[in-house]
Amino acid sequence: MRTETKWAIIVTLVMLVWMFIAKMLGFLTAEKYATGQIVGSIVSTVAFIITYYMVTKEKRDTELNGVMSWSEGFWTAARMTLIYIPISCFVFWIYLEYINPEYQTLLAADSYGKDPVSYYLMGNLWSSFLFGGLFCLIFPLFTRKSAQ
Repeated sequence: MRTETKWAIIVTLVMLVWMFIAKMLGFLTAEKYATGQIVGSIVSTVAFIITYYMVTKEKRDTELNGVMSWSEGFWTAARMTLIYIPISCFVFWIYLEYINPEYQTLLAADSYGKDPVSYYLMGNLWSSFLFGGLFCLIFPLFTRKSAQ
């Protein structure tokens, strides 16, 4: 669980740093919001691809003596996803409420009258489950290794 926790924290911090960079680049303004959404999707996808590969590879190399089945890789990635979700929701909530509350104005336009913070966090929750589940299925295929 150490490896999974480490990578869940790393990817959360990477996403938080991205949010700060997006704010500095002006992507969190009404004029550049759509561009920021596209760039943010690409950045987060690349961050998660690297993270899921690294968590399964590190688990194989350090804890499983260089041998890992697909199912061991799947459960490693699944545990990392389940650790990431509450950590990221908490960190993003702090960001939205205290660090950049102006971002809520932009989110309110997308939330169709709902609470923008809850709307954003639910989006994070569902996308984490969906993409995490997909990546849990795919990345163990690349990092599995049988005993020779």
